[in-house]
Amino acid sequence: MAKMISCLCGWTLISPQGNEDIKKHIQIHAKDYHPGLTETEDKVEKMIKTV
Repeated sequence: MAKMISCLCGWTLISPQGNEDIKKHIQIHAKDYHPGLTETEDKVEKMIKTV
């Protein structure tokens, strides 16, 4: 099953490759668009949904 994560800014990613792919891309997004924001890995895990 695919995984999805959405940022409060409206950015959304759907990946068929699982949680690790989602985590990699959310880190890239956060670095590029929200450089001062820091989220714990636990919080990111809770944001990932199965679609």
